[in-house]
Amino acid sequence: MPIWNPEPSLRASGNQGSVATTPSGFAAQLFLAVLVGLLPVAAQGTAPEAQLDIFGFTLRITDAEGQITHVLHGERMQQFDDLQQQHTEEPRLELLTDGELDWIWSAPAAIHYPARQRLELLGKTVGLRLPGTRNPQTEIETADVTILTDTREFLTDARATMIQPGLFMTGIGMHANVTTDIIELKSSVNTIYAAPEIEDTKP
Repeated sequence: MPIWNPEPSLRASGNQGSVATTPSGFAAQLFLAVLVGLLPVAAQGTAPEAQLDIFGFTLRITDAEGQITHVLHGERMQQFDDLQQQHTEEPRLELLTDGELDWIWSAPAAIHYPARQRLELLGKTVGLRLPGTRNPQTEIETADVTILTDTREFLTDARATMIQPGLFMTGIGMHANVTTDIIELKSSVNTIYAAPEIEDTKP
């Protein structure tokens, strides 16, 4: 495994296959992802050298108060200091709101640009918002989603399908904001409403 000199706010645990962060500005930026074969540099025939390579990892991001805001699981993570990027295979991103699990996003691969606080989920992407007191369960199927980790926004130009109880929507392009709880499909939107299913209570 390549030798990695972590920032003071980050530690790597090779025995448990996990990475954890403590509160800091770097921790808020240090986040995810990329499959090496998808890197533009690799396409040019230049193989970047990873300073960190972990299989079966968990990365936790905390805010200034030490509360976990994001958790990333994956089959593999590589960190490329020269490129200022991190790469992830089979990522599963969990977003927490007020300490409670809110959104789960998964994709085949992801690319993270820490300085820009920008995460690119690559390929077929599925997002699931868990049901809460104010929000119904929401499932989104799309591709190539950009997640802005500082403003907690999701964006894509691909076709997106959103399913809620009694509602099916599909359209081209999507913008969602976790903070304001708004999900918008941009164009060519088709909507189908259906009466929610009622459970049969007869014996």
